Amino acid sequence: MLESFLVAGAQKMDPARRSPLVYGQSVTDACMGWETTGQVLFSLAEAARRRREDGR
Repeated sequence: MLESFLVAGAQKMDPARRSPLVYGQSVTDACMGWETTGQVLFSLAEAARRRREDGR
């Protein structure tokens, strides 16, 4: 499974430090950033087109 978010990676929520959170970054699992997500989807679409053209 691939997970995507606006900003790559993950951040820790630390209520004791009260540090500000990064907008668009996961607080649970590390995720791909927006640019990587676009590249992965483009590659997947190209592979699907090639497979259809080959008649498989």
